[in-house]
Order: sequence, then structure tokens, then C-alpha cells
Amino acid sequence: MTEKVAICLIGPKKGGKSSLLASLADCVAQSAFGYSPRLRPALQPVTQAEFNAEPDQRRADLLTIEQGDYERLKQDFAGGGVATDTLNTYEYYFRLSVNGEAPPEVVTRGPWLLEIIDSAGEIAVPPDGAEVAILNDVKAKLAGQMLESEALVVVLPLVRLDDSAWTGTLSRLIDRLALAREKKLKRVVVVFSQYERLFTRLGPSAFTYACDPAVALHVLRKSLCAAQWLDRLRALEPGVSVRYTVCSAYGFVKRFQNPNMDPHQPGERRFRRGGLEGSRAYCEYWRPFLTAEPILYAALGLDSAFTFSHAQLDARVEEIPPASILA
Repeated sequence: MTEKVAICLIGPKKGGKSSLLASLADCVAQSAFGYSPRLRPALQPVTQAEFNAEPDQRRADLLTIEQGDYERLKQDFAGGGVATDTLNTYEYYFRLSVNGEAPPEVVTRGPWLLEIIDSAGEIAVPPDGAEVAILNDVKAKLAGQMLESEALVVVLPLVRLDDSAWTGTLSRLIDRLALAREKKLKRVVVVFSQYERLFTRLGPSAFTYACDPAVALHVLRKSLCAAQWLDRLRALEPGVSVRYTVCSAYGFVKRFQNPNMDPHQPGERRFRRGGLEGSRAYCEYWRPFLTAEPILYAALGLDSAFTFSHAQLDARVEEIPPASILA
């Protein structure tokens, strides 16, 4: 049996939605997540035709797949990123399988076909008071996709939480979603992106601290203590499972363990091998950090060492299982 899961990414402009998505397949391939290595998930980009096809047709298409849209997204990310335009929403398709140990109730649901919807931050979470020209049919399309999605991933930039221009809009969106009777929502994951920037002064110790779930939990507690929209998310439970996590699309440099932001390149770029172009230039050093976490939870409903519930955020002392991957 194959289960289809629609996952909608939302968040403010420049929050890291497209970067999270662009690094997703590599994060799974490198096992750079907080799940046990015995879970052994595999994620493969597929076309919309294969997503909609019957199982026999999917097998026939195995050797003829064109992965153009997702490959272009990855190329844009390698070039420093391109802002998602407001003219449409964009769908990406994946096949997810679990090849190792997992609870029987999870295994029997797989494999999974994922539809992940990306869109410009100005559509769902524009800054308060900003006048952004968005076509009504684009707004209606995204609203319909949110209502039809089983999971919602809210991507927020950890280092720009003091910029509250979008918090009012986010609160109102959550309120409207909570009141919508026709929604299919089962899971919400709030993921704080750009996590590596908290460790820029730690040099080769950065990766060690980032891999500690207790550090991530402390960061989330500090970041959420004044979040007015947090109570809105609490109100979604128990009908909707809500989790919080952290991630970094740039990640940390292999072998050297420092945050993967090269100060010698213009703008914000990852470290790269000189003399090479495109994604090959970054492969030697790049290790994304937990960008698969929110998607795997959204699809499987299975907690990792880095997915935190409201009970864990509220607890004074919480025992957390050790990180299974990243050491």
C-alpha cells in the first residue's frame, strides 16, 4: 500500500523554505537527521506524472524519470538561492521509504508519495501592513492546498525572530486554520532555520554543540518564551500534533565541523572547492543539518531526538535520547 501525503511549506520571506527543500534529498542521503540510523529512510524525487500514476506505471517509469524542477531548485540553491516568485505556488514530488526499523503501524503505511508545496513568503505570511500585489487566484490556490494538506511545515528564521513584522499575520493564519472545518491537517511542524548561525564563534566545536538535542531544546525554549502565536498552536491540539525543531540548509563543514558559511565569497555562500562549478564544487564540504527532520515527521508522525512537543518545551527537566546521527 502506498500512502500519499501533501505537505505545505509556509513562512515569511527569506525564511529558508526553498533552501530547506533544496537540501532535503541530500540530507536524507547523508543521514544528517536526528532519527536512528536503523530507520534507514530513502527519499527519491519523482515527477508529477509518476506521483499520479498507478503502481505498475511507476515501475515502468523508473529509468525514464526527468527530475527537472527539483534539480533546478538545487542548482539555484548552489548559486546562492533565488527568491520564490509570487506568481504561483510550486509542487515537488518525492517517494519516501523506510528500509529499517520502525514501528509496525508506520511500516504498514509505506512507502509514501509526498507532494511538497512551496510558495513565496509574501503570499501566506506577508509583513503586517505591507501592500503586496498577489493575484487572487494564487492566494486561492495556496489556501486550497493548505486545507488539503495533511501536514504544515512553518519555516521561521531563527536569527530574525526579533523582526516581528510577520508575527501578527502568522497568528491570524493559524487562527483561521484552526477554525476551518474542511481542513485535513494532522501534523504541524515549526522549524527554525539558519541554526548554524548561532555557532559561528565556536569554530570546530560548533558541530558538537549543534548535535546536542539539549542545546536545541534550550534554544527553542528561549526563542519561544515571548512568542504570542505559540498559544494559537497549542489550541490545535489534540486534534493536530504539533512539533518544533531546528535546521540549517547550509549546515556544517565536513571534517572541519565549523558552520558552512564562507566569509571569502560575496553574499552568503557555502565553502566550495576552487576550480569547480555548480553543485559539484560544494559536495566535498557540505553537510546539511536536520532539513529532513520536519519533512520526515510530517510524513511519518514519528519523533526523533530533535522534534520537541509542547510537553517537552514546558518541562523544567526533560530527558532527551542522545542524537543518533550526527556524531
